[in-house]
This record gives sequence, structure tokens and C-alpha cells, in this order.
Amino acid sequence: MNNYKNIKARSVPLEKVKDYWKGKNIPQLWYTNMEPGSIAYYNNTSKQRFELYFPYLRKSAEFQHHRNEKVLEVGVGMGTDLIEYSKFGSKVYGIDLGADQIELSKKMFDTLQLPYEELKVASAEKLPYQDNFFDLVYSFGVIHHTPNINTAVDEIYRVLKPGGRAIIMIYSRGWKHYIKRCFIHGFLKLKIFKYKFDWQKVYNEVSEVNGFSPLTQILSRRQVTKLFSNFYIEEINKKRLGEFFEYKPYNTIKLPIFVLNIFTLFGLDKLLGENFIIKVQKSPKKEKGKINEVLWKNY
Repeated sequence: MNNYKNIKARSVPLEKVKDYWKGKNIPQLWYTNMEPGSIAYYNNTSKQRFELYFPYLRKSAEFQHHRNEKVLEVGVGMGTDLIEYSKFGSKVYGIDLGADQIELSKKMFDTLQLPYEELKVASAEKLPYQDNFFDLVYSFGVIHHTPNINTAVDEIYRVLKPGGRAIIMIYSRGWKHYIKRCFIHGFLKLKIFKYKFDWQKVYNEVSEVNGFSPLTQILSRRQVTKLFSNFYIEEINKKRLGEFFEYKPYNTIKLPIFVLNIFTLFGLDKLLGENFIIKVQKSPKKEKGKINEVLWKNY
């Protein structure tokens, strides 16, 4: 059983999380000032998401590689990512805590005349599907906001078919975490004293677009490994150097392109990135033999 522990997270009511992610806090609404639901709105949002904010995502999410597979997105938001799976022939399902998000997703699918199997209001902590149902579960920047993150991961495991895979993004303790959240906001702006050395409350205040989320968990690689210990872990990689200082898209100071290119050239995003992309499989753990044992047994 996974054994990642965050006692402070478990004390946050799920209803409080649900109430936060409404209105102006619905993810991606701030990408553009266009009215949601039109084809132009989708095209603009898609361009911003996959070219400006998360240029690594098309490849990492494997949108084009799951044709005819049952794909569930946990935390579908406005449906931007799930639409990509549908475009490439996946049989798509999506859940979200918010009814507004589900309605926006349905509207986007209908506008683009793309099929979906089901979009419904539900919690990551209690997925409304039978055991061994999905080929792939995808979730981007969602489960680190749920109070019982271990339960959410157990639910992902439960609904996956044997051999099924999950692709999950969780916030990592990258360079922006230590410089922005801890050093600038925590110490220079004295928020660590404001919250009586409760780092979780500092993270909650400064991590999201509009700030003051009820819960934003930032994990280390060791914590992620514990969290997904029931799975066979294919890879855990850091991505995205992100913005500098303020997260708000209308008040963001981006790193210069030449700096980003240098960081990418030397692979520093894998060390300093702010997102963990986690790829796991529901299968027995595969033992990694020592090279001399492999050579002795096979050659």
C-alpha cells in the first residue's frame, strides 16, 4: 500500500476544494478573453496550452498513441486535453468535481463535433467506474489538490485494467518552488512567520493563478515514488522551468528564450523543472537485476 503522508492535507474538506475551483479559478479560463465554447476559443486555448505554457505536453501525454483505448481523465477541466485523445480515436471519459467544468467540456466537444463516452461530476477519491475498466488514466495537475491523495492513486490503480497505464502530472519541488515559494514569499515577504512556520499554508497561498487555494501539495521525488509504490514505475521526469516570480499570466516575467534554450540543452529542466510527469503501469513490479547477473543468465 502506498504510504505518502500529509496529515495537514487530510484535514482539508473536499467540499472546500470543490468550492475553490469555480468561476475565475476554473483552469485555462484565463488563457484568453474570448467567450468559452466557440471554435476560435478552443483554437486559441489549445495554442496557448501546448505552445506557450506546456510545450512538452503533446509528447508526454501520448495523445496520438491510444486509439480505440478507453481513456479516463481525472480532473477534465474544460476538456482541452481530453479532446486531443478523442481526436486520435480514443474512447474518452472525464470526471471533475465541478459541474461548471463538465458543462464547459461537453460544450467544447459538441462544438468541435467530437465524440465522448461520458463526462460526469465525480471525485478523484471515488471514481464511479468498475474495477479493471480503463486502458489509460490521465490526470494533469489535479490530484495534488485532493485531501486524500493516496486514495486517489488507489482509485486510479483500481479502475485500470491489468497492464493498463497512468500518466499523471504533480507539482514538483523545482527551482521555482525553492526560489519563489520558499525564499521570496516564505522569507523575504515574511509569510513563513505569518503562518507560524506552516509551509503548507505558504504553498497554498502562492501556488495557483489567483492564489489562496485550500490545498496545493508540492512533492519530492521520494514522496512521488512512495505514492505510486503499488505500480510499476516506468518514469518520473521533471518538466517545465516555468515563469519567474509571479505566476499570474497577466503579470508574468518569463525567462528569456536563450536562457531556456541553454537550460534545455544541458538538461537542466530535468533537475529544476516544476512539474513531475509520472508514467506508471498496473502490473507486477519488475525486478532490476545487476548487469553481471543479466550477462551471466543470458549470454
